[in-house]
Parts: sequence; C-alpha cells; structure tokens
Amino acid sequence: MSQCDLTGKAVDKRRAILDATLSLLSERGFHGFSIKQLAERAGVAAGTIYLYFKDRDDLIGKLHDDVIREIAANAFAEHDTSEPLADQLRLILRNVWRFGMVRPNAMLTKGQFDHLPPDILRSRRDAAHEVFLPFLTLLNSGRTSGQIKDLPDEVLVALCFDPLCSMISQHHLNLIRITDAELERILDATWDAISS
Repeated sequence: MSQCDLTGKAVDKRRAILDATLSLLSERGFHGFSIKQLAERAGVAAGTIYLYFKDRDDLIGKLHDDVIREIAANAFAEHDTSEPLADQLRLILRNVWRFGMVRPNAMLTKGQFDHLPPDILRSRRDAAHEVFLPFLTLLNSGRTSGQIKDLPDEVLVALCFDPLCSMISQHHLNLIRITDAELERILDATWDAISS
C-alpha cells in the first residue's frame, strides 16, 4: 500500500469520526452519546478515535473549528467587496441559509457549540475570527463609512447570524417554514438591524 493510500485512509477515518460526532451532537447533545456509540457510528474501533483526537474535548474543539471553516467557505462564495455593503451582507447571509439547508447537522449543533465551556470557546475565538475576516472587514468598513452602527463586532455578528441560524434550525425541526420571498424580507430586516 502506498503512502498516499495510507494518508487517504487516515483522512477518511478522521472525517468519518468528525461527521459521526456532528450527527450524534445534533441528535443527542454533548453528553448524550458515548465514545463507543461514536465509534460504531463512524465505523471505526473506539481506540482509533484517540489516534486522531487526544480526548473528547479535543474532538469537540476540532469539530467546532471544522464546522466554522465549512460555514465560512460557503458564506463567502462569490463574495465581491466592490459591491455595496448591504448587497455583500445579503449574499453572505443568503449563502449561510443555503448551506444550512443542505447541512442541517452543522446548524442544529450551533446551540451545543454556543454552550461549550468558556475556556474552549476562548481558545477557538482566534481561529473563528481568522476564517470570518471578510465579514469583520465588512463590518469595519461599514462603521468607518457610517453605514453600520458603531457597535462591537460580537454584537453585530450576533445580530446577523444568531437569528438566521435559529430560523434554519427551526426549519429543520419543522417548527417554521420560510419562503424565498420571506427570506429576502428577513435579509432586509437584518440589514435594518445593523445599519445606521
């Protein structure tokens, strides 16, 4: 077996573990599954998990990073900084909505990730800021030009993403249904919430 084959199998196992963790988190929460159940869902031996992650906290932290990177990659698809700020915001949020429609587990676990222990959240904050730098740049540009309220990044991010992520989760739980026309009005309302 070539080195490339071995590396590919390692990546596949790591990916299977992360995907199984995300699935179990969305169904049962952080404390609702065991490593044995995770191994069964991932199709690996329980000991294999510890080849890739030193402990449960490390696994959850790396899964959080992975989900954040995936959301950001989708959010900034076709992002054009030459467009008006309101249009940029609408595109980013529309992209997050579309991502949430095809990757429900990533969105259904947001509440779980929001309640990680503070030390884990703090240790992951810099990585999240790095991948969401285009959005933070948009906010800074908007504050500088007077188009966006002079509020801290964390507040503006929460105003933009928390309601949208909540609606995505509620959609997947069959609690609400949002039409395309309603989504456009929601995007308008989001801009209204942060614009000066």
